[in-house]
Amino acid sequence: MCGDSTGSRYQVRVRGHLDQRLLHWLNEAQVVNQPNGEAVLTLTIADQTELYSILIKMRDLGLPLIALYEQTKEEDTP
Repeated sequence: MCGDSTGSRYQVRVRGHLDQRLLHWLNEAQVVNQPNGEAVLTLTIADQTELYSILIKMRDLGLPLIALYEQTKEEDTP
């Protein structure tokens, strides 16, 4: 975790595309469905509890996790 009050940014890659019906539980997530059948989600997570909650929801939806990556502050800057 980055340790600031706004949370940490994560990129999550899953197998399968996500549509708006599945995204109602992700607050302010950016989702890009890739041509290869994967979806990349960029999220700001407040703490580890929220991160695990999101991962459990993805598991419950049957979305296989491919990668989870915490972005650094330098990567967030354009």
